[in-house]
Amino acid sequence: MKNLILLAVLSACLLLGGCVSLLERSYSVVEPYADRYWDSAAEDTLKAENYQDLVNSLLMQVEQRAEECVIRGYGEAAGYGQARSASWEVRRETIPGSYLLENMTFDYEPSDGYSTFTFRMSYREDAEDIEAMMSLSDCQSLVDLLRLSVREDHHRLTARFIRDMRREEVRAAVEALWQELCRGEKEDVPAPPPEDAGPPQEPADGEESSAQETPPSNEAPEEEPALSEEPEEPSPDTDAPPEEEPPPEDGELPQALEASAPPEEPVEIPPCPWTVRFYPDMDGAGIVEVLLPERPPV
Repeated sequence: MKNLILLAVLSACLLLGGCVSLLERSYSVVEPYADRYWDSAAEDTLKAENYQDLVNSLLMQVEQRAEECVIRGYGEAAGYGQARSASWEVRRETIPGSYLLENMTFDYEPSDGYSTFTFRMSYREDAEDIEAMMSLSDCQSLVDLLRLSVREDHHRLTARFIRDMRREEVRAAVEALWQELCRGEKEDVPAPPPEDAGPPQEPADGEESSAQETPPSNEAPEEEPALSEEPEEPSPDTDAPPEEEPPPEDGELPQALEASAPPEEPVEIPPCPWTVRFYPDMDGAGIVEVLLPERPPV
């Protein structure tokens, strides 16, 4: 009986120990990546400990379209020149900053151990959502979208390349499409109908029509001379039959038809009026914006 009670007590201890081990777990809180840029010593203030922190903090605010942000710079990020360079890089060399921003300024306030930068941003009113833009892989995709935009009478096309595209390739593709559309529309224009010559004009008073018949004369018609029995031999110089020209070979037109065929007039294509913009404005662009103020001429 004692053994049974002892076994029951041991089993209960083992079960309780297992439950406790299952319940005792260690939990870790994962902070978002952006949280490390916020300064815990000041409310609504970002912190930067180096130049790249300044750039990343500004990009984060631009993507959220913040109109003002305060950044505390520590160490090498506390200098005025660092903040100025970071502002320039975001506005000129990044896709969000070059496309969305219209202007960026900042105030500089040095303190002991850190500096405070207050940035103010203004944005384009006509800027589109970058995440919602059509993604392109090459210039042919851009040409297809432009052709559709012209057909639907859109005045602007904005798209984003998934890899950097050279400006020369993009401009050449846009120019080639403009010339193609101009040639196609000029060829589709029907030729004007020939001008009507109008009704035949009647001869003026006192003029006789050349088609009017002359009255028959009372004089007897002259008798035709009788043909001689022996035909006269044709003169070798004057009465020889003309030589026949050889038939034209396949693919060749007679000289008479070649002379009468009108020469083809070259198609005059006006310069392309479309404006192409790149964001950033560098050799390799991420976003391309094409303004289409005019349609190809008819």
